[in-house]
Amino acid sequence: MVCSRGIFGIDIMNKKGIDSLFVSALYYSINKAIYDVMGDGGKVLGRRASYEMIKLLKDLGFIKENMSNEEIKNLFVNTFGLSEDLNIVEEDKKVIFEVINPTLDLFLKKLMEENLKPYVCPFMYLLSEIYSVSNNCRLMLSDVVPETEEKVKLIFKKV
Repeated sequence: MVCSRGIFGIDIMNKKGIDSLFVSALYYSINKAIYDVMGDGGKVLGRRASYEMIKLLKDLGFIKENMSNEEIKNLFVNTFGLSEDLNIVEEDKKVIFEVINPTLDLFLKKLMEENLKPYVCPFMYLLSEIYSVSNNCRLMLSDVVPETEEKVKLIFKKV
């Protein structure tokens, strides 16, 4: 059950949504700044940011222990609205997250145009960390494959 009151007693379920263009610009600028300052060392910052985000989302009641793949999908698609759909494909030595029509497509497009790594990205670290904890495994990003403009595959190795 998701609580409707934020940490300051604000009704977070009835707030007007934030435009995906603004969020894309925010994520892009954060990632660009991290890359400019830290280079490849920014991966550590992305992972750390996901831990802090998970902690906050748990405190707010959005994330629970041992979430099923369907609950994870529902969280990212219906609650957060980060994509139109999300498929979680489990294989022996890897997990593939198929992101269908991501709402932060401008953010992803800008990163690809500039050949920047997504250090702070809700799908890269937040999704993989929630999956890892719920499935008692560790994942390492192996590849990002934009199959079409509507579909991106995030491929993680089980380590």
